Amino acid sequence: MTPYQADLHIHTLLSPCGEIEMIPSLIVEAAKRARLDIIGIADHNSCENAGAVIEAAGGSGIRVLPGLEVQSAEGIHVVCLFDLLEQANELQEAVYAALPTPSPGGEGWGEGARWAKTFAEQIIVDSRDEFVGYCERHLSLPTSLSIDDLWERVEHLNGILIPSHIDRSGTGLCDILGMVPDEPDFPAVEISRNTTPLEARASYPSIGSRSIICNSDAHWLAAIGERRTTFHIEHRTVAEIRLACRSESGRRVGHV
Repeated sequence: MTPYQADLHIHTLLSPCGEIEMIPSLIVEAAKRARLDIIGIADHNSCENAGAVIEAAGGSGIRVLPGLEVQSAEGIHVVCLFDLLEQANELQEAVYAALPTPSPGGEGWGEGARWAKTFAEQIIVDSRDEFVGYCERHLSLPTSLSIDDLWERVEHLNGILIPSHIDRSGTGLCDILGMVPDEPDFPAVEISRNTTPLEARASYPSIGSRSIICNSDAHWLAAIGERRTTFHIEHRTVAEIRLACRSESGRRVGHV
């Protein structure tokens, strides 16, 4: 098997909390400097910039997996990654349909200016980093899709679903549910930069034998690759990553 360095949780400037510097060409350059082999683009509830990063990475030797970081109905963040942009787009359609769609002047949403400001923080660009438009969805809100709903959809699309930063307050699986449930049978869980795999297993014994993934959850360029996982796999595909997470067929997960 080949050891591939991966950071599977990177945001672009499409995420409302992503810095303006998180444009495709600079993300790819930062990944190259960090000597990453695989990156995952997982903006909040959207994959509208993933294709641009894939195009920008052409010829770089970096494999870009398109995906989304979806917020479930329970409020839990999960990273959903795919081999193909078409698969990610199909999940995005379901996510968009499951996001609240209040009117700009609707009760509880403030004035139209506040609505417009939210959209202005969600920037779509092309592979040349040029402005395309704004995503007119509330990407920072939870969807109406449960964890089980998301699991079934991602499995149907041959993707992989990994709970994000399970130790984080407010949006982490263990903070919200108090544990890692037996079902769905997640192949792995992600931890934040605030803990280590050893500490996480001690703090959350319900992780059990599941693999622990370390990613940067980068919202700015300098963070890319700061946290990473080594996948000992044959090919840089979601199927191979899933096998590594489950320690099957000679594949395995390691940490730097």
